[in-house]
Amino acid sequence: MVIFEIKDGATNEGRLLGYLFYYERSRRFFAELLRSLDEWTAPFLFSGFVKRGIYSIDSEWSMKFVRQRIIPPDRQNLGAVLKDNKLREYDEYKLLQLSEGRCAQDEICLAKCAESDLDPEIRKRMTEKVKDVLPMEDRKAIVFFMDDKSRLVDVGRMCADDRRFANILRDAELFRNVAVSPGGNGIEWGEERFLPADVLRHAGEKAHLDHSALLAFVTKRVLDTTEAAAELSCSRQYIGQLASKGRLSPIKSGSNNSLFLKSDIERE
Repeated sequence: MVIFEIKDGATNEGRLLGYLFYYERSRRFFAELLRSLDEWTAPFLFSGFVKRGIYSIDSEWSMKFVRQRIIPPDRQNLGAVLKDNKLREYDEYKLLQLSEGRCAQDEICLAKCAESDLDPEIRKRMTEKVKDVLPMEDRKAIVFFMDDKSRLVDVGRMCADDRRFANILRDAELFRNVAVSPGGNGIEWGEERFLPADVLRHAGEKAHLDHSALLAFVTKRVLDTTEAAAELSCSRQYIGQLASKGRLSPIKSGSNNSLFLKSDIERE
């Protein structure tokens, strides 16, 4: 993770507006704005969000912010520009570093900073991001947060009128493919189907299961094929035979390994 301060260079001290987070593995950006901003002091592209009380910006709009501040991908002499800067391909992150986030439309600039230098407000906000998600039946999910709180979220109800989620709500298998967004900024089924952390935190009801309890359950009560064989003092092949005969029902099957509930093994 790389962090940039977003500053207003028009002020003598370079007023801090927020931060831009870049996640190298996914090559995605997420912006976090300070709540002291209003629609007039926020970066223009984010003014509509601030007006609605939204200070955590999704990756789509964060990327628009970045692309506003670098060479556009359709520039006529793009190849020559990339070559001059020793870039093999169009890379928003590297181009952002070269430009320091400056553009002709405003006085905003970006500067790298360490995580330890984050404003206390943002540091606290980061503890409220998503840690894990557990899909449930009836298009619900238990969302675990970094501060060890959890919420049961009715995704079906939340997204019933959002066409982007139509396939996800119709198909249980697709729904189970939910993932945590980079940096815990929300949960998603691909970048285009994203639910932000703060919305999930306020929309759900308290779930009576914390993340440590879930980890303890998985650690102590879920066995792989080798562990199941050791528990029953038999071979891995015999475990496979029990599963094929329906005497054991794996909770997850693989070509060389499967996972079982210990309670099922104990009943053998």
